[in-house]
Formats: sequence, C-alpha cells, structure tokens
Amino acid sequence: MRAIYFALTLLLIPSLSGANTSALTGTWISAPDEMPLSSAFDESVWGKNAKAVRTVQMSIQPTGDATLTITRKVLDARGRTVPASTSIEHANLVLGDVKSSNDVRSELETTVKHAERRYPDPPDATWPIEGLHVEVATFKATPGEIEVRVDFPDGRGSFWERLRRASAKRQ
Repeated sequence: MRAIYFALTLLLIPSLSGANTSALTGTWISAPDEMPLSSAFDESVWGKNAKAVRTVQMSIQPTGDATLTITRKVLDARGRTVPASTSIEHANLVLGDVKSSNDVRSELETTVKHAERRYPDPPDATWPIEGLHVEVATFKATPGEIEVRVDFPDGRGSFWERLRRASAKRQ
C-alpha cells in the first residue's frame, strides 16, 4: 500500500508544483460587466437609463508578479462617464505554484502584496484595502482564459470574473 502511495505521489507532485507562470505572461481582460441602474433612487442620482460598468484587467510577468486593476464607473444614457463616478481598485499580487487541481481547473497560490482603492477625480483620494483576498484559476479546456475571484474584507463588491488574453494591438 505504501508503495502505491509513494508511486502516486511521485506521479502527481510534478503536475501540482512549479506553476509555469511564464505561460500566463501578458495582459488579461474581462468583458465589461454592465448593470442597469433603474431604481427610483438610482435614477434620481445618475439619471434615467444609466448603468454601472465594471472592467477587470490583470497583467502577469514571467516571474509571477501580477497587477490586478478593477475599474468601476457609471455611464449615463448617452454612454458618457458620469463625473466623479469612477473608482479604481489596484492590487499587486504574486502568483505561485498550483495549490489544487482537478480534471477541469487548477487553482494557483496567490498572495496580495498591496491593494488600494482610489478615486481619480480628486487625485489624492487613495485608501489602502487591508485584507483583500484574490484567487486565480486556469482551465485545461480553455487555456486562453483565467478566472479571478476577488473578495473584499467587508464582503461588499466581491465577485468572480473570467478574463481572456488581450490580443495584440494592430498598427
């Protein structure tokens, strides 16, 4: 029985360790997540037919260092950004080895080094986000996608999103 366990360990350990973050190198982006703001309160603040939009971008270096940027804003009925509605959450991460894996997905060790929220309208409006938790997963069937799960310490605004590799800009 020990021999079988030892053999399985030797076979499985290489596939669970030494995450090849260089294969993830590059920029990954989400499709815009749009939500209509249609309550009476929302319409009184943002106007009729406004919508909240969230976009997520992650840039990954071959070393495993990554930058996660979450941009939230409100668009008016004409698709223009409403002044003072933009917020940007920025997190510096380190992606490590695979911590768990199955036939479908692999979860990567993810460490948040620093996170902050800022509002660009007043340029000095920046606050640290203590306790932010981020998880990153890859998928065997769709290597051009990664999943990012973001949990804020107070639970509000937490989400998960699929990101796709950004295509190179054509000139």
